[in-house]
Amino acid sequence: MFSSTKNRFFIFILLYIATYYSWILFSDTSNEIYKVANQFLSWLAPLVAFTILFYVYRKTSGRNRTFWLLLSLGSLSYIIAESISTISYTVFNVVMGYPGPPDLFYFLQIVFYLAAFVYQLKQREEISYQIKFLFDMMILITVSTALSWHFLIQHVLPGQSASPLLIVVSLAYPIGDLLLMFGVISLYIGFSHPLPHRVATLIIIGLIFQVFADTAHLYSTLSDTYSSGNLYDPLWALSLLLVALAGLHALEPSAKRSSKLALAPNDERISIRILLPYFSLMILFIAMTIEQKEDMQGLIIGAGIAAFLILTRQIFTLGDNRRLLSKYNQLTSVLEHKIEQRTAEVTSSNSQLKETVQQMKHMAYHDVLSGLPNRRLFLEKLEDAIANAKQKSHKLAVVFIDLDRFKNINDTFGHEFGDLLLQAFSQRILDNLRSSDTLSRQGGDEFTLLLNNIKAEKDIAPMIHKLQKALEKPLIIKNQELYISMSIGISVYPKDGDTTDELLKNADNAMYSAKEKGRNNYQFFSKDMAFVAARKTALEGDLNRAVINKEFTLHYQPQILAKTGEIIGMEALIRWQKNDGSIVSPGEFIPLAEETRLILPIGEWVLYTACQQAKKWHDDGNSHLKLAVNLSSLQFMHDDLITTIQKVLKTTGFKASSLELEITESVVLDDAEKAISRMQTLREIGVQIAIDDFGTGYSSLSYLKRFPLNNLKIAQPFVQDMATNPRDKSLVEAIIFIAHSLDMSVIAEGVETEEQLALLQDLGCDEIQGFLFSRPLPVAHFTKLLMTGVTPVKVI
Repeated sequence: MFSSTKNRFFIFILLYIATYYSWILFSDTSNEIYKVANQFLSWLAPLVAFTILFYVYRKTSGRNRTFWLLLSLGSLSYIIAESISTISYTVFNVVMGYPGPPDLFYFLQIVFYLAAFVYQLKQREEISYQIKFLFDMMILITVSTALSWHFLIQHVLPGQSASPLLIVVSLAYPIGDLLLMFGVISLYIGFSHPLPHRVATLIIIGLIFQVFADTAHLYSTLSDTYSSGNLYDPLWALSLLLVALAGLHALEPSAKRSSKLALAPNDERISIRILLPYFSLMILFIAMTIEQKEDMQGLIIGAGIAAFLILTRQIFTLGDNRRLLSKYNQLTSVLEHKIEQRTAEVTSSNSQLKETVQQMKHMAYHDVLSGLPNRRLFLEKLEDAIANAKQKSHKLAVVFIDLDRFKNINDTFGHEFGDLLLQAFSQRILDNLRSSDTLSRQGGDEFTLLLNNIKAEKDIAPMIHKLQKALEKPLIIKNQELYISMSIGISVYPKDGDTTDELLKNADNAMYSAKEKGRNNYQFFSKDMAFVAARKTALEGDLNRAVINKEFTLHYQPQILAKTGEIIGMEALIRWQKNDGSIVSPGEFIPLAEETRLILPIGEWVLYTACQQAKKWHDDGNSHLKLAVNLSSLQFMHDDLITTIQKVLKTTGFKASSLELEITESVVLDDAEKAISRMQTLREIGVQIAIDDFGTGYSSLSYLKRFPLNNLKIAQPFVQDMATNPRDKSLVEAIIFIAHSLDMSVIAEGVETEEQLALLQDLGCDEIQGFLFSRPLPVAHFTKLLMTGVTPVKVI
């Protein structure tokens, strides 16, 4: 947009000047129309220039805004001067004499222009720079005035009979033009943020035209040769229009300005500023030498004043240099002092840095909580130990330790308590190790132990026994006595591996084997464990795919009213048959599903599918049937349990009162209070709750009386031996008595013989479940069973 506007205005200037000169050269100068048109042309240029410069002022922001305002006011003064002349001639038919009112506004134009240049100079904040620059300008003005007086002004001054006003005006024009020219010079070399090169060049060229026109006009006026239509008349208009064109260039976005448009570099401008005053004085002396006339008073006075100004400037410069040197010395002294301080600080910081590096190194290789070596340092030590054992033909053992039931302690007492426990445990183990052994914390409640310099494998077990014995004494944490046990897995170099990865993996497998065998024991790695671990890994992958591919089905085992043999309910039991036809035992994949948390989506699917099927049997006329569904401790304690059950019941339309959830006593060990609260919420919904495998867990009678239970389920081991073992019979009798005393019904599972059935009936057992009546059946077979009923002596 700016580019097209500049181009159009440039074309306007060319057409305007061409028209002006054509009118002067080819029109009748004595014609009144010519004079009116000439007045109009001379008035039009300042009007256009003012309009554009005022527009530039409105569009400009920053320090240059005032600069363009002053230039526009200079154009406005020129408009007023031309308007006075035009109105006087066209309206009153009076030609203004010289000097006259228009001259005042012509001088105002020069004043506004000079003010613009001084304003730009004032943007330079350094006072010393401004003073030296003013000295330079005064020297240049003095020399130029002396030369102008000698060669021009004194020759065009009116005679002694002329009025004082004529003399003042005649002197004011050349002096004003000289000031204007040196204002232009200041625009080029005098301030720290110059205008773009093209803008400054247009202003300088425009003002040169004005100075030339003013000088020619003054000469012709005083020599009585001026007449309207001189060839220098259009130069005033051209001067104003070039300044306006400079304004349009100044509006060009800065991003589009090429670096070549900038003025000379700072060092070049500084050299010009320094040399120009001396160069001008040299020109003055050269002129005095060449002239050799008597009338050289103006040149002599100018040379004297200029020399005095240069001397004064040099004195000021020397003083300024001393001031700068003193300031430099002060800054140097301060800098040296700061360097000394910093050197002392750096020297002091070096020791701190070394300590920090040591701390960072320690943090990189040690566990923050326990202070023990972390996995990275343990692996490095293990690699070194393997190399040393290989060289000396010794053995070493990698021991993987996992605290039993640590999660329950952490959840019950809080993480801070758990952290203190880990620290106390670490210290207890360290106190019972040899100096050559290394204990490391892998993360959580898992630790690894490196036993070095083992001569025979039989030497390892006594070391493990020592650690176990050390933990027979309780750990005291916040005045709480805690008895801690460990599940320990051991791999031996080189029998169980000769790399860090093999030894750690095999020790980990042995530790999981120890956990599966009941915790609080240790196991040495064997090849069977590797096979079990590999099968477990493969089974985990298959289990994930089974969830995705929906390879599970449900079977239902009937629950029988002991007195009548009537089917009163069924337990939903999950079965997994792979796509290849092979069947995976629930005893194998259910623990893995709990460990991998896949039990959550599997359990939700079981609950939904069982409720959906039970609803169909209810709709078919068996609304008295209750549905028993097993929940793992992970499912039962999951935050979404209540929401999931409500959603399933709402979606399937199955009655909450017909749903019985079977949980194990182990849920109490996780968080008893939360478990009881969860049971109460389920009872409020209407769901029944049963304890599965009662008697095999760890709950106490104090918890049992607080549980809002509907049913106790006697574990199969007690039922199987009750006919031959009086103790088991007594336990079953006690369980039934306790349950009835607490308003609970009792169901015995695993009933396989008529003798067992008879004993349970005699003892008052309420419900029976087992192979004596039926195995778990698929949906179609169970539907048929509901139609035909069961015979107690028949196994289906």
